[in-house]
This record gives sequence, C-alpha cells and structure tokens, in this order.
Amino acid sequence: MSGQSKPFVSVQPENRTVIEESLEFAWHQAINLLVDPFPELKQPLYSPDEFVALLAAERGVMDWRPEDTLDQQRKTADKAFEIHRKAGTRHGLSVAMDALDCDIEVSPWYQMDKPPGPYHIEVIAWKRSHPANKRSVERMLSRIEHTKSERDTVELIVAHGNESGFRFSGIAQEGVTNHDDSVNGVLPPSPVCIGSVYWGGATRMVVISEMNPGATA
Repeated sequence: MSGQSKPFVSVQPENRTVIEESLEFAWHQAINLLVDPFPELKQPLYSPDEFVALLAAERGVMDWRPEDTLDQQRKTADKAFEIHRKAGTRHGLSVAMDALDCDIEVSPWYQMDKPPGPYHIEVIAWKRSHPANKRSVERMLSRIEHTKSERDTVELIVAHGNESGFRFSGIAQEGVTNHDDSVNGVLPPSPVCIGSVYWGGATRMVVISEMNPGATA
C-alpha cells in the first residue's frame, strides 16, 4: 500500500490474506476514480477497462487470459454465470466460444456414422473477426477444455468460409405505343414498342478445410 497519502483501512477481519486485502484495495482505487460508479460498475460490458479483470475474478472465471482482446474479456466476464450453469452442454460450449468471437457446431458421438467411442464430440468452429492461426486454435482448445464435461473427448475442426456471388437487378417498364387516329389515306407508321428483359442468377460457395494445430483437447 505504499505511495498513498492516507493509510488504507480494510473492512475485512484480521485473518484476511494479502490477496484479499489487495483485491479490496484495487476495488477501492477503481471506485474512487469514478464520479458516478453505478449502475455500470458491476456490468462487465460497460465497466472501466481496469475493472473487468476484477469482475472476472469475482465471478469465478477459470479460463482467463490477459492476451485476449478487451472485448473478449468483457464477454467472458459477462457470460461467466451462464457458462458455469451450462458447462458440459452444447449451449454452454456455444456461449463460451461466442465470447471468443467463434461460431460453433457440435456433433455428439451418437449422431456420427462411425464414432471413435462414447462421449466423443466433434466441434466445428468458425472464427468471425480474424483468421484462425495456431495461437487462436490453441485458445479455442483451452476454452473448450474448461467448458466441456470431464468425460468428453473433443475433436476440434476449424472451418474457413469463402463466399462470393453476383447480382442483377432491374425494373419492369410498360411498352409505349404511338398511333394516329386521323384518316387521310396514308397508312400510319408501325407502332413503336419499347421493353426490357432481365435475367438474374446467384451462386454461393462454401469451402471447409481441416487444419491440425498440433494440440488436442
């Protein structure tokens, strides 16, 4: 507690640990920096940046990585209770991976043609914000390991999407006819008709490839 103009007085009992007092002091400092700390103080999506890690510790986040982006850290802390409640389920995996900007598709062993064994799941993951690399794949495996059931074995497949297409558009226009009702012995010119014909089509291609990051869950 060095460098303070006033001594810090803890409200915890005398048998408090150094870590408990340090966390209390960090909360005290963060609150003092805010003019009106409520109601955003305890909301990970809106609290000050330096407060997010404290909220994650308070909510019992086990899979916490300082190298995650601030947005990922906020989402992880915000969804901590839901991840804890749904751990070991497809929904829990989906919420946990969504915090890392990943969309996933989970296939359990009983839906596979040739499963390698019971309690085996296959997770296909799409990275939304940035292309997948070895570091991000290892991060996905770590998050899955902390969220899945202990009895489950997991095979992670990282999918890469490629979408392309073309589009034609147009409008319908009524034909225009020009005629003359006068009778003067001279045949009127042939009617003039104007129209348009448009054709349209689209194509979509999805490419899925499997990469081996060198690590398994």
